[in-house]
Amino acid sequence: MAPIEIISPPSYLPLATSAAHLFGLGWLSVVAARTIYRSYVALPPSSATRHREPLRRGHVQTFTALAVVSLAVGGFFAATFGGLSYRIWAAQRGVELPESVFGDQGALRGGEHPGRLHLARWLNDVPFYQDALEIVAEKHRHFWWGQQVNLGLVSWSVYVAVEGRRRNISNLWAFLALAQLVNLSYAQNIFFIAVLLTPVPLPENVSELTRDSVPATSTRYSHFVKRFAKPDGFLPKPALYIVLLVANFTSIFLIPFAANTPSFMTVSIASRVIPFAFLLLPYIVPVSFGTIHTHPHSAHSTYTTLFRTISVFSAALYLKSTILALVSNTPERYSYRHSLLHPFQEEQLSTLNRGSTALGRLFGAIGEHPAVSAVGWDVIMSGLSLGIWAGIRALDAWEMLDSSMVFMKRTAKVVEGTSEPIVKQEAVDTIENIVEATPSSRRRPGRPRKSEKVEDTDDASSVVSLPRRRGRPSKKVVEKDDDAAYKPVEGNQLEEGDEDVEEDWESAAMA
Repeated sequence: MAPIEIISPPSYLPLATSAAHLFGLGWLSVVAARTIYRSYVALPPSSATRHREPLRRGHVQTFTALAVVSLAVGGFFAATFGGLSYRIWAAQRGVELPESVFGDQGALRGGEHPGRLHLARWLNDVPFYQDALEIVAEKHRHFWWGQQVNLGLVSWSVYVAVEGRRRNISNLWAFLALAQLVNLSYAQNIFFIAVLLTPVPLPENVSELTRDSVPATSTRYSHFVKRFAKPDGFLPKPALYIVLLVANFTSIFLIPFAANTPSFMTVSIASRVIPFAFLLLPYIVPVSFGTIHTHPHSAHSTYTTLFRTISVFSAALYLKSTILALVSNTPERYSYRHSLLHPFQEEQLSTLNRGSTALGRLFGAIGEHPAVSAVGWDVIMSGLSLGIWAGIRALDAWEMLDSSMVFMKRTAKVVEGTSEPIVKQEAVDTIENIVEATPSSRRRPGRPRKSEKVEDTDDASSVVSLPRRRGRPSKKVVEKDDDAAYKPVEGNQLEEGDEDVEEDWESAAMA
């Protein structure tokens, strides 16, 4: 008698995890939209000018469209990968695939029938999330795309922690969680909208000011945050951030080596969880482990140091993955093919052909598997969003390189060249010229003598070359001076405009 296979009932925990993933995606999007709307309601009257309002509206529409595209791309490749995984599982288990959505063999028809969709059994047998991460990490050309998302998540999480705290944007954890649950480009575009609608730091009582438009829902959370709030201008020491950065980059470095091992999920989860520590660090460290800056610009040097450190680690890891991906995908120098006349015909490949083949395999990896396509298109969409954001913020490419490269000589800005001592020196020179042009002898009362009259005439001739005419002055000269275009002096001309002379740290963050 043949043994009877015992089929145990599947666990519904993986199915509940996937359902919680979808629910969390929608809930966090609502939280982010609520935060953005609160910033919009709290906009100051100075931001509602005829010049700024159309620009802001156009920029918000641009990043909204990019966010929708990023969400659609991420959802498409997630559904494609899920369908592929289910078909492979059904072929291995002998389960019939549904022929339609509804009908006799439909996927959503109730009861036991051929073609029923067995989601609980499939998710119980297949580690869906682990498979997606391992497929990206097990090959060098796949990990070349996946590592860029991990590195971008590190720098972007620090940028969210710095810029969000500087502008007093609430619920920063929601933006960072969206980068984990959806993709990086979607979270970036949502946060850029929040920054556009928060041109100035929000007041501390923003919840009370916007209570009529955005009712407060979580008073316990706000009280919990206020208990750990630090003074304004508090910034932890850079060494604490660098320790977290080293731990995060170390976990990213170990991901390809831990693929197909029991420790793979531990390393992958660590690389995804550590970025949240950048948001928590200003709240959990004591005041003695940081510095209280009286002026916001005094902390920019610390921000630039952090992003330069990120740039060094990111460049090293990116260079490592690029070299490994190119070397592993470069064909041999000699290729052999079989033919009737020459059974072992040898063909030598040039260096150009080998290099082009390696690059073709590297860039073509984006279409080899839906999991790789998801991270690859996320990299492309993220780069597009960053490029548009750099153009909106008017960030100079050379300043971005100067602020991010350690060994690159920094170029001084034109606006920074007109410092306060130069302006003071110009004022002193002007006063000295006026003093020199003024007669030094004191005029006595009464009619002056002839000798003094001659001396005064000589001094006046040295200052004024033309004789003064009697009568009313000419109106043509006055009208000409009034109609002349205003030409400011060099120092004042450089100070006009909206130049952001202290935004070096933002250039480093974008780089």
